[in-house]
Amino acid sequence: MDFLQNIGPFLLAVVAVIINGVPQLLYAQARGFALKPAGLAYLVGAFGNLLTGSVTPISSQAETITVASVKKDLRNNASAILLAAVLMIGLGLCGGVTKIADFAGPAVVSGMMSGVGLILAGVSWDMFGQEKRTTLVSIVSAILAYALFLNDANKVVWTIFISVVVSTADFLFLQKRRVDISTLVEPGRETVKMSTEWRFWKKAYWSDFSFIKPTLNLSVVLGALSLMMLNIGANISFGGITASMAGTAQNFDHLSIINSLADVPSALFGGPPIEAIISGTAGAPWPVMCGIVFMLVMGILVLLGLVGRLGKYLPAQSISGFLLVIGFAMTFAPNLTAVAGGENAMSGYIALGVTAWSKNPFLGMVAGVLVRYLGAYVGLV
Repeated sequence: MDFLQNIGPFLLAVVAVIINGVPQLLYAQARGFALKPAGLAYLVGAFGNLLTGSVTPISSQAETITVASVKKDLRNNASAILLAAVLMIGLGLCGGVTKIADFAGPAVVSGMMSGVGLILAGVSWDMFGQEKRTTLVSIVSAILAYALFLNDANKVVWTIFISVVVSTADFLFLQKRRVDISTLVEPGRETVKMSTEWRFWKKAYWSDFSFIKPTLNLSVVLGALSLMMLNIGANISFGGITASMAGTAQNFDHLSIINSLADVPSALFGGPPIEAIISGTAGAPWPVMCGIVFMLVMGILVLLGLVGRLGKYLPAQSISGFLLVIGFAMTFAPNLTAVAGGENAMSGYIALGVTAWSKNPFLGMVAGVLVRYLGAYVGLV
């Protein structure tokens, strides 16, 4: 009976997070990255979580894609992703990410996570400026769903699923619209052309994977360091939030190694970076397995070339309601309470403010650490 009661929310969580990931991948395509190599990254992530029992899945995220594609030269961008992945693997193997979190302290980490919550909520406001009706429908349906299922163990799953489905249905059937993917591609971007051929036995499919020869220059090094900073912050903040939703703890070093190993095959063929995400699978039954199934299914969909086809039916703004609820109600508020009730509160507030202002969790953590250890000398603590 428990299995029958849980299988529904389990499958809904997988579907909801897939729907969440598709617009992000289309954004990566608009920034010049190839999609099919990302499928390899998802499969690596699924295998890594299976081996380690990590509860946090990996997927495409707009902020990492943006940082990885500041320049329009695809070879430099792919090389920066690859270099960052190699350096992060070394850091993870040495236990460096966990040591960084311990050194920062709970107040700084909570403050940074609270700042991330504001960033996520702010994305909803940005989306409202892009597509008012779809965003409003998503936000209203997400708030209603969250309130309705507040005492349900699967409230996160229902919030994501209901808000995305309702807003997408409004977009497709009431507004009778489709997403014009061609308008998303930025002019002047160097891209990897890939067909939508889905038959694995066709030679044309494998010819889609164009090897990007890595290069090393100042632009690549600076890009790699930027990605490392963002990944450290994202793994600690997003991994911590996702684990807390599942009622468990996240090993940040394991997450960093999995994330970085997954980036290697993607970057070598011109694919986008993949990182830890705040995932509704953590609020579902069997959260570790739910995340693994999500990555397996997502990887297969990407490799089969179906993501591009799904894109015109999924407006990016359909995820705005989920981001608002997760960002404010489940991330900002509880972590702000933790900062206020703990030691070194000032360092947590500084981490919160700098994270929200800079939109970079790593910078927020650095600022919080500086206040924690040096603030007494300037009268801040």
